[in-house]
Amino acid sequence: MKKLFFLLILQSVSAMLIAQKNADWKKDFPSKINWYKISDAGVLLVATKDALYGISPEGQDVWKADDIENIKESNLDFIENTPYIVVVKQGTTKGTNKVVDVVTGKTVISTADEGLVSVSKRLYLPRSNNLLFYGASKQGLMLMLVDLTTGKKVWEQKKIFEKNSEQIVSEAGELNDAILIATNKRIYKLNKLSGEEMYNIDMKSDLPVLAPKKKKGGMFSGFKAMGNAFSGNMEEANEMQTMTSADFFQHKDDNSFYFWNQDVLTKFDVATGKEIWKRFELPSPVAYILHDTRGMLLATAEKRQEDIDKANKGGGGLLGKIKAKNAANKNRASLYLIDPATGAEKWNSDIDLKGDVLAYKLTGNKLVLATQKDDGDNFISIADLDAGKSVTKKPLNIKGEIQDLQVTPQGLYYRTTDQINILDLESGDKTWKKGFTVKKCVGYNDNGGVGYVCANDMIYKVNFNTGDMEDWVKGLGFNKDEDPNSIQLLPEGVFVASNQNASLYDKSGKLIYHTYVVAPGRTLTGKLLSGLGGAASLAVGAAGAANSAQLSYAKGYYGSTDPQLDRDIKNSNQLASAGMSSAIASFQSIGKRFNATKQANGFIAMLTNFGNSNQAKDAGITIVDKVTGKRKADMLLGDKTSPDYTIDDLGKVVYYHSDNNTIEGFKF
Repeated sequence: MKKLFFLLILQSVSAMLIAQKNADWKKDFPSKINWYKISDAGVLLVATKDALYGISPEGQDVWKADDIENIKESNLDFIENTPYIVVVKQGTTKGTNKVVDVVTGKTVISTADEGLVSVSKRLYLPRSNNLLFYGASKQGLMLMLVDLTTGKKVWEQKKIFEKNSEQIVSEAGELNDAILIATNKRIYKLNKLSGEEMYNIDMKSDLPVLAPKKKKGGMFSGFKAMGNAFSGNMEEANEMQTMTSADFFQHKDDNSFYFWNQDVLTKFDVATGKEIWKRFELPSPVAYILHDTRGMLLATAEKRQEDIDKANKGGGGLLGKIKAKNAANKNRASLYLIDPATGAEKWNSDIDLKGDVLAYKLTGNKLVLATQKDDGDNFISIADLDAGKSVTKKPLNIKGEIQDLQVTPQGLYYRTTDQINILDLESGDKTWKKGFTVKKCVGYNDNGGVGYVCANDMIYKVNFNTGDMEDWVKGLGFNKDEDPNSIQLLPEGVFVASNQNASLYDKSGKLIYHTYVVAPGRTLTGKLLSGLGGAASLAVGAAGAANSAQLSYAKGYYGSTDPQLDRDIKNSNQLASAGMSSAIASFQSIGKRFNATKQANGFIAMLTNFGNSNQAKDAGITIVDKVTGKRKADMLLGDKTSPDYTIDDLGKVVYYHSDNNTIEGFKF
């Protein structure tokens, strides 16, 4: 008995010795760390009072920018899917934008060096890897195009807009030889090489409006129209420079382009600027534009209550100004079918929706739309695209948020966070009259028409080809009665995990392993969970995107209800990325990070306690291998009542802000 007792003590001590791993590296900075953040390229950005630093996952100094000191995180903007960040400085009368390559630390362009005293608008052009700036120079207003590949100014133009009253409101549209931009008064076509105006079109568009800040005061105390952004608030400068309320797009035809703002959707001839359509008036803002073989499907978004109230007082709203006379009787989300050649409606009446479109799925001539209202209520609508009518008398109210849509022989299978059911595609009736209630449901589908759903302390297996469901695993046996929060299909089987439990089942449903990790003290759990965000979301996001594509569960702006069009869009995006990667070395870091998502999915990080106490000194993180269930690495954070850390799944490192000017790195 004594031998057993001493053996248990020895095992516990050994486990604690392994767990209390020292950091692989420690980096001290000369001044207090204000914030730190993981970039898309994998470089850790550390902002201090004296500089902005770039640190590798190995703790090496990649670069140091002495001229970017004491910068606020809100004044830094990541240009998505690129290695670039924009550092914004805004004073009362002066302001600058500095574009930095996070891989090299090199300043690609500084607007101050190029003659801009202040910046009011910044638009990224992904096809050409250019950046468009609009602002004030000493000689007056100036529009400037910069090539980020070379860091050179392509052109500047000082004779386009009317004084300060004309402001850019749109994203930049890229044509083969030109750039399109819209102001609150006109649409302009500019020569891509020289910036010279090729033509302009009279078109009034609303200025973007900043969202209300949560603070005491009247309902509208937080609203602020963009207006003249040259003297904007320092804290709002970055947001105002990238806000837009209109956009351009092309579809299958280089000779024409479409334009929408908060009031209309229309089409123009590229060469002449002649309007091809009779303008389609929008009852509410654009949400989705879906290209179908029948025509252009337009889904509009439901206005928010503050938009309506603001409009009735004669002002603008979050999504732009709404005409007061239309505020009450046209506050609805709708679905329209429009002839892409003429702009004419192809249905006699639009289909009303409840809330904003979250996802859609096409099956035959039926379009299924999942929508959600601001209050959190969820709905499913089924539209007959040939008849232009809703299959159901009204949108069907469902419990929970939509997680999956699949077509089965019995109808439309849908799974939410709270229930599972099947809808008849002809009548919209629920085939399972009582429905199927689930609790904190999670699921994953393979490519062969089989789905695994984890809920109610069991795993259900769904065959979408037959519509049958079976109780695949009964009784997960998770310690502390935890509910699973993730499920994944691995080559070895089905992996299921909660905060402190992890299990793997083979393809027959037999348990391969179950791993349980003791939770940290209750007082620390919430504080520790906050660190599981950061770049960890990159891996989750990439995996989620792949899963969404696999499910044909579409989210995104320019979607398609035609599978071939979906493939075309995907291929063109991949080609654009590939071309850009070959031209710019720093883009290769983004590519490597994306490719690493498969490896990142091979493990899971769990919070734990290494000393069986409720004290901060014993809290830490353990990394569990999904295939074996074994703990690969243990990291003791400790010593702080509010641990400040973040996990980079792709770089396989935990960054820990251990004191005012020190960051430690734990590799795994």
